[in-house]
Amino acid sequence: MARFVIAVTALPGHVSPLLAIAQHLVGRGHEVVVHTASLFREKAEATGARFVPFPGEIDFDYRRIGELFPDYHEAERGPLKLLLGLKHLCRTMLGQKAGLDQILSGFAADAILVDTVFAGTVPMLLGPREARPPVITIGITALAATSVDTAFFGSGMPPSSTSEGRARNIAMHRNMQAQCAGMQQEFDETLASIGCPPLPEFMFDAFVSLPDLYLQLTGESFEYPRSDLAETVRFVGPLLAPPTKSFDPPAWWGQLDGGRPVVVATQGTFANEDFGQLIGPTLTALADEDLLVVATTGGPPVDQIPVPIPANAIAVPFVAYDRLLPKVDVFVTNGGYGSVNHALSLGVPIVVAGDTEEKPEIAARVAWAGAGINLGTGHPRPEQIRDAVRTVLSDPRYRRRAQALQADFARHDARREIAAILADLVSGQERRASA
Repeated sequence: MARFVIAVTALPGHVSPLLAIAQHLVGRGHEVVVHTASLFREKAEATGARFVPFPGEIDFDYRRIGELFPDYHEAERGPLKLLLGLKHLCRTMLGQKAGLDQILSGFAADAILVDTVFAGTVPMLLGPREARPPVITIGITALAATSVDTAFFGSGMPPSSTSEGRARNIAMHRNMQAQCAGMQQEFDETLASIGCPPLPEFMFDAFVSLPDLYLQLTGESFEYPRSDLAETVRFVGPLLAPPTKSFDPPAWWGQLDGGRPVVVATQGTFANEDFGQLIGPTLTALADEDLLVVATTGGPPVDQIPVPIPANAIAVPFVAYDRLLPKVDVFVTNGGYGSVNHALSLGVPIVVAGDTEEKPEIAARVAWAGAGINLGTGHPRPEQIRDAVRTVLSDPRYRRRAQALQADFARHDARREIAAILADLVSGQERRASA
């Protein structure tokens, strides 16, 4: 039996995959401590892991992010807003470190697992290797590492490895990193305040190269190829929710097999404060089409949808995706990484409309992979959605590309691969300790 600490940024799209890993490790007989915000205590304890909440000063509710960080919602969308969000998360670094230190003082962890932007392990990663357990980052969103082959993360621009494209990429990286110098300096000053050296490279790259391993939750076919990718990165496939054990089909379930195309519309579980962004326009756009629309709010009541529910649509707070998506012809989404990977794992083509957080990058990858259409906005007009859905339904190339990604994803079993990697790390540590 091994002992693991799983420390995760307190956002649903970050917590859910890390809790799935926790549950799998507990099921294999390992001892696991989950460290995140109190909001997720019940879900964490349901995995069988022991739960330790964040220290009080960083134990906040993500649903109040506008109150906690008012400048985040006021900032213009794009790469700089993404960096502003990351800066706020990184301001929790010392609190995260304190929480981890407290856990590790009484729990001899064989490894620590964190999500993409968890900053609390950075100080130990900058210290001597022999003074810490292995640290593994789980890549829960599109890979942000800079490269001569890709544009700056957050721009939503496609990759290019031509000489002209690489010149564009390098110039963009220099420009954007210069604009981000103040944010990086603040991070480095925080590190200096506790006696740590500065980050050895740009923040996006340090978060990928510093951990012992960076396990990306997708297949290689859904990430831009990079000739200079850090050796820490491994692709382990999407981490899908386990099959629903007990499922009582709702009364409308039979309509899914009625012969009409089925379209699912969602704004996920984070950017779902305003259903006028995507769900409302989708219902309006498709009201007169010969198809069935299933709109899922991700939790909030359906009466928050600002348009009437048309006769060819169903609106629900939640639905079991593992049961629904195999029956779906088009997935309309604002671009959450987990749901996009879930749809692609079943060969479902996608229409993406996302412009918050890193969603423009996920949307760009859908278009680059040929598995769907990127609307290039988070507030699409109904006619844009209607045209895109019609195109995806009528052009079989989108379905074929989605099925090609499905085949690539099927080569992986993320839970087993992660467990095997951890077993190798732990056994390697034990061999070194006994040598």
